[in-house]
Amino acid sequence: MSRSKEYTTNADRQAAYRQRHRAKQPPREDLLAALCRSLHARFQDAVEAGQSVLPPELLGERSDETLRNLIRYIYLHTDRGQADPLFAPYVFEGTQTEHP
Repeated sequence: MSRSKEYTTNADRQAAYRQRHRAKQPPREDLLAALCRSLHARFQDAVEAGQSVLPPELLGERSDETLRNLIRYIYLHTDRGQADPLFAPYVFEGTQTEHP
């Protein structure tokens, strides 16, 4: 005896699969791009208002530059980053970090 179909169409089956595995999917690129632009704009506003707790040198011309600078800055200010010689060239003026 064959099993009855749980889904009436392949589209329904695919939608159910995607719903079950949503947490395993990487975030969509358009969402990441929008978050990056938003982060850049808010950081730019904070720098212009003199309210940024981060060095203004981290603000790039474009949002992707700002994000790269922030990632490097955060990485350098952790124990792991301070021990990584690959990040030594990415020290920004005013944010000098001691390297072993």
